[in-house]
Amino acid sequence: MDFYINHLNSNQVMAFGLMWNVLPMLGALLVHLAFSAAVFNDANRLQREQGSPVLVNAWLWSLAVLVGGVFVALAYWVMHHSTLARR
Repeated sequence: MDFYINHLNSNQVMAFGLMWNVLPMLGALLVHLAFSAAVFNDANRLQREQGSPVLVNAWLWSLAVLVGGVFVALAYWVMHHSTLARR
């Protein structure tokens, strides 16, 4: 049985291409959501233990990580948990 791309109709080809375009976006969305939830929980913990997170409150850090992703989460970590953080 020979399988050539010419035997696929245009709807099958479009659905296959759409699947490979949507999967990376879903992965990025999941990473953003996971990092945002982790930062929110950590910022709330910091607020209970130390008064407040640096610059803004927990929900704004969470929103920033949701939009900015891993790079904003890295900035959060540097400002709160690295050896560069003010204690």
